[in-house]
Formats: sequence, structure tokens, C-alpha cells
Amino acid sequence: MQTFKQIFKRINYCLMRYQYKSQGFKNDFYGVNNKYNISPVSLLIIINILVYLFTNNQWSIHQHFGISSTNFKIWQPFTYMFLHGGIAHLFFNMFLLWMFGSRLEKIWGPIKFTSYYLITGIGAGILIYIFSDAVTIGASGAIMAILFAYGYIFPNQMLFLWFVPMKAKYAILILIFIEISQELARNPVDNISHIGHLGGMLIGFIYLKFGHYFLKKMPFIKVRNISKKQPKSNDDTVDSILDKLKSEGWEGLSEKEKSILFKESKKRNQDQHIN
Repeated sequence: MQTFKQIFKRINYCLMRYQYKSQGFKNDFYGVNNKYNISPVSLLIIINILVYLFTNNQWSIHQHFGISSTNFKIWQPFTYMFLHGGIAHLFFNMFLLWMFGSRLEKIWGPIKFTSYYLITGIGAGILIYIFSDAVTIGASGAIMAILFAYGYIFPNQMLFLWFVPMKAKYAILILIFIEISQELARNPVDNISHIGHLGGMLIGFIYLKFGHYFLKKMPFIKVRNISKKQPKSNDDTVDSILDKLKSEGWEGLSEKEKSILFKESKKRNQDQHIN
């Protein structure tokens, strides 16, 4: 009978092995490699900060490049998401992008993550133009789409919403309820684009549910349909179990997942060399 210490040692060894051998863990520890060694999340944060510094929060720039139903230009659904109305507006959007976008980028890859961010942001911008009269700026539509995707893919991940621990799926449902309530209330002193937030989540849902039908026609994008179960290789299976172990702990694993992890640990233990 194995002691808990022996079991823990094997699991830890398995984790160390996969740090070297599994692409999923290489990405998790070292980040996704690209030519310039900078991730899309980092690049988006840098661009947003630079745009804020160079535009100096000027109203005339907001009117020209933000979404305006009275002075609409074709580029506005794209440019509005790189403008922000203050330090706090910029900080919270970029903080959420870093916190939740980084993990999505690792599982999707840079191309799919960037396409999701831009498509949801532009889609939210179009809905803002249709349903709102105010000049609107900010990345919040795309950020809310990121939050929605996180809750969609990691529904049981624990989050702290207003310092209250809850599963991601419930946190997203509460956010949707709040946004709908605020949009229906139409508070005249509220300068937050709730339609933009809801629009980002709506476009995100459409993308996650049906986007693979369109993206798979593009030869430069490798698409995985997350809405259907796909057969996994052994490395992919263990990767997903290790991800779950990190996020939910040992108690969050099923007996089958624990058995797979033990077998893989034993198998790796027989190998005396780390490549």
C-alpha cells in the first residue's frame, strides 16, 4: 500500500517530467514562443498604453476614432477599442485582459486568441453603433468577451466576484444579469456602455459556438471545436488532467483521472533520464 508521501512524490515527479516533455506545460511555464518573444496579450496591453499616452485623452480624438452614431466612420468599430477615458478605465481593462486573456491565449494559441479579441471587439462596436447614441470608447466589449470565454471553457474554476468565491459560470451569469438590469434602467448619469458589454459577450458566445465553421475554411488557422469532444492523445489527456489538478486540486479529480495520473507517473518513473 502506497503512503500519501509516495503518492505525492510520484505526482510531483510526473509534473516535473511534463514540464520538460509536454508542450502544454512548456507553454504554461515559459509562455507561447513566437518570432518576437512577445505574446498577443502583452502586445495588446502595450498598444493600449501607448495609444493612451500619445492621444492624451483628447475629446476630439475620441469623437473621430470612438464610435459615434452622428459622425460614423468605417474605422470606428476597430479604433474605439484602443481608446480609454482615464487611467482607471485603462488599468481595469488591461488588468482583466492580462488575468483572463493570458490563459485563453495559451490554450488557443496567438492567432485564434487575437482573432477572438478583435472580432468580439468589432462586433460589440457595431452593436453600440446600432443601439447607442453616445460617443463610446474602450476595450470593454472585447474584455467582457474574454471573461465570457473564460467562464465558458473553465466553468468550475473558482473566482472572487466582489470578494465572494464562486464558480466562473455563476460569476458570468451574475455579470450578465447586472449588465441587462443596468441597460434597462437607462440611468442618465451612467457613462458605462452596458450594450457594449452585452454585445461583447453575445458575439463571444456566437464565436465559441459557431466560429469554427467559418474559421476552419481559413488555411492559416488551426481550429479545435471545443463544443464537441475530440479523441485525445495520451499526452493531451494527461495535460488536461494536470491543468485540472492545478486549478481544482487533488479532490477535484475523478477516480479515473487519478488512475490515469498514477499510471503515467509510474511509467515516467521507469525512465531514468530527463530529455
